[in-house]
Amino acid sequence: MRSILFLLLFFFGVHSLFAQATRSDPSDVQGWVGATIGADLPKRWKAELDYQARYNNNLTTFNGSYYSVGVERRVTKFLSLSTEYRLSKVLKGTYNRYSFGFLLNRKLGNFKVDARVLYQNQIQDYDDPTKETDKNNFARVRLRVKVPISNQADLLLSTEPIYGISPVVQIDNYRHQVAFRFKVIKGFSLDFFYINRPDYAKKYKRQYHIIGSGLIYQFKVGG
Repeated sequence: MRSILFLLLFFFGVHSLFAQATRSDPSDVQGWVGATIGADLPKRWKAELDYQARYNNNLTTFNGSYYSVGVERRVTKFLSLSTEYRLSKVLKGTYNRYSFGFLLNRKLGNFKVDARVLYQNQIQDYDDPTKETDKNNFARVRLRVKVPISNQADLLLSTEPIYGISPVVQIDNYRHQVAFRFKVIKGFSLDFFYINRPDYAKKYKRQYHIIGSGLIYQFKVGG
């Protein structure tokens, strides 16, 4: 699967393989590979475990591993509440991220539309002992539409502005994503996606092009 992913990364990213995310050339191609296990639990609960490996600097550097665990509770037919913890072991150090929010979803004809709102608290511990622990707060608002292509495949389109709220509210970055989800066998599906991510966190605008894939396994517990 990794070989296929990196062939796709090369195909889509060849136009900027020599770019760097610097002030003079603020672009980078990244690769994300992951796997997710999700469980439908009794009484409208869901639980999910996720792992993701990320490569940056035009696919030349392994940036680190991301481990997530989350739970969701469906309150009504159209409203769910969720919370998640993510541990990130990356080159700069260790990130601990906590998030909670809600998801609204509706079905419009053959399309499925959802809106997700999250609040995130992120704590970064640097490997460099001279740097102090960094804490940041974010608000994320994602709008997504799921379009069936066939009985075995779906197209997912989403856009998500991410706001930094420490100490004032201002845009930090956007995530515009297109993904194809293929049902492999019962319970298993495979995602291939592209994310365009303009980043405003620096004094100059950075541009990230992210190609990735994810294997998803869903199962049901109890009745």
